[in-house]
Amino acid sequence: MAEAFLIFLSAGIMLAAVISDPEQVTLLWLRLCGIIALAVGGLSMYFLLTRNAADSTTPVFFQRMQIGLTIATLALILGQLAFVQVAWRRTQRVLAGAAFVVGVLAGAGMLHDMMVTRGTYLNYPPKALGITLQMLAGVGIAGMCGLALMDMLLGHAYLTASKMTIAPFRRLNLALATIMVLRAISAIALALALQAWRRPEMMWNLYGLYIGTRWFVGLIVPAVFVYMAHDCITRRSTQSATGILYVAGVLIFIGEIVALYLMHETGLPF
Repeated sequence: MAEAFLIFLSAGIMLAAVISDPEQVTLLWLRLCGIIALAVGGLSMYFLLTRNAADSTTPVFFQRMQIGLTIATLALILGQLAFVQVAWRRTQRVLAGAAFVVGVLAGAGMLHDMMVTRGTYLNYPPKALGITLQMLAGVGIAGMCGLALMDMLLGHAYLTASKMTIAPFRRLNLALATIMVLRAISAIALALALQAWRRPEMMWNLYGLYIGTRWFVGLIVPAVFVYMAHDCITRRSTQSATGILYVAGVLIFIGEIVALYLMHETGLPF
């Protein structure tokens, strides 16, 4: 599961570079997006190759497809980083957007492969529904983790970028709040609706503690911190907002890792 989470995180970091106006943020922050995404994506590739070497049940075609998508994601991130170096802000934004899309596809493929191997029961008729839910979960995990991390690091950038306006910080924090609301709809309303439809046996007995942790630690408490950060940003207190977002980011990472585990075990888009 580590390889799927890491490539989702890498894609989410690229999403942060897409959402932020490249003319309003510093090149140092955009470069940091590329460096972190490239490092995390490379680590995902390592875990993927290690898993494929130890797993003989996955068809060769799917192994090659996952490796190809991961390599394509890394190549696009490298391109984004290269164009940041020459200050081609618009071009790096396009490449970051492409890296986000391909990275989510790579992570969803890894998740699907693990769920098939696991025999998870979410093979809804039609089968496209199960694949759609995996993609939905992938976009949510990528967006939540990537935006939380880079939102916090954008706050750090204000320590040295005195000429940068507060607009990009407000914009990225608003994007994080928006995807958090959408993620809550998926993880609570949609997951409960699907659970009522399929009625999986012993789900609450087996995973009740994980579900409670995912909802409370990964969604409810971080939502309060993101609102507090928004209030600090409005008051132009960037250092306070950065500290709050650090705590929120840790909780979001915990929640999304638990959500990925629950998706793997139950097939529901927690």
